[in-house]
Formats: sequence, structure tokens, C-alpha cells
Amino acid sequence: MAETTYFLLKVDSTGENSPYCTLAEVAYSSGLHPELIERFIRLGLIEFVDRTSDGEMFFDTGVIPLLRRIVRLRNELGVNYAGIGVILELMSQVEILEARIEELQARLGS
Repeated sequence: MAETTYFLLKVDSTGENSPYCTLAEVAYSSGLHPELIERFIRLGLIEFVDRTSDGEMFFDTGVIPLLRRIVRLRNELGVNYAGIGVILELMSQVEILEARIEELQARLGS
């Protein structure tokens, strides 16, 4: 039988209406260890929005679905981190192109 390990993590909230999350909040929300998130930053897969003078990082809340996408690509599809970077860039370009197509279609439809 597989053993499940749980650990306690203290989460200091940045505020209920804050558009940013601390590393601890991102780790808690995504279910990932903070060191893994820091590794993703070093690999250039994610970015933080701001850093305080004492080194605490703040992230946009949109990073949480991105982390889940990275984990899915890695664990379920077996893509290496370099491949994940390429896939994420291509997905971003597709989203930009789709938005542009919708914009052009709206202009033609008017």
C-alpha cells in the first residue's frame, strides 16, 4: 500500500482582495513544494511579479493554473522541462493568434 505524507505549511495571506499571492500561498494552492516552484522560476517556466527587499516573491494568481499545466505536461505526458518551455510558448502564441482572429472576425462582421 502506498504511504501518503502530509506536512503543515504556514500561509500568511496577502489580503482577501489582493491580486498577488506569496510563494507559500502559491505552493499551498497548487499542492507543490515551494522549492519546486523556485526551480520552475530558475528554468524560466514561470515568473514572479515582484520581490520584496527581504526576498519574498509575489505571483499573479494566474500562475496557479500554469503550474498545474506544467505538472500535467511533466507527469502525465512525460515532457521534459525544455519541452515544456517550448509548449508553453507555442500555447501562448496560439492564444494571441486566436484573439487576433476573433478581433478581425468582429471587424468584418460589423
